[in-house]
Amino acid sequence: MQKIFLTLITVLLISTQSIVAAGYIAIYSLNVSDPASYAKSLDSLMKSEWGTSFPASVSLHQYVFNGYDDATHAVVLDYENAADLGKGVESFSDPVFQAHLSESSSMLEDVEQSLNMKLISGGTPGEDWENGVYTTYRMQVKNPSSYAKEYSKLLEQLDEAGNLNGTYGLRQNVAGDVNYYSHYAFTSAGSMAEAMEAAETLYSSKEFAEFSEKVAGNRELISISILSNIVTYN
Repeated sequence: MQKIFLTLITVLLISTQSIVAAGYIAIYSLNVSDPASYAKSLDSLMKSEWGTSFPASVSLHQYVFNGYDDATHAVVLDYENAADLGKGVESFSDPVFQAHLSESSSMLEDVEQSLNMKLISGGTPGEDWENGVYTTYRMQVKNPSSYAKEYSKLLEQLDEAGNLNGTYGLRQNVAGDVNYYSHYAFTSAGSMAEAMEAAETLYSSKEFAEFSEKVAGNRELISISILSNIVTYN
């Protein structure tokens, strides 16, 4: 049975409504006109001394389904703590990174930049996690502590029923366009087929039906996106 890793932030969030991050996720959504050239430029950057010393895991995702959003790709930076976030942002002024921006500027347009707190994280990556598929649910949440409590309960119920695979999490938007969404949840799977099979199991479960009823007045679902991972640099 998978173990659900509910971090200390979850306890604080549910019991006191205070917010203390268990790490940060920075997302840069892009409209890339030349994906192959951009991937090559990013690869050169991440294999440089600048990239190998960068204090975050860096992933390049491609949007498979993204609604009306113009973004085709997303660069996701996974920071373990605020200190690493600070070091990462400071390194953006380095000449090596600036040269990468100059080289890639003609290949892309910025669509969205956001910084998100890690609130709940869990699950176990599969063997194919590096080529995995992520489903992201963006939403507006009125009462974060109440939503996190119900979300945690849903995860526990799904885990007990053996219907929880891959990784999952809940994040809060702390920098970016908060008028669009305040939080997002995500799930991952090893392939598109596995992602859809997991979604069918989730949506048809009584646990999800009960959860949806309980959060109906607290959560407004804004969009659902599906992304495939192209490459991850740790």
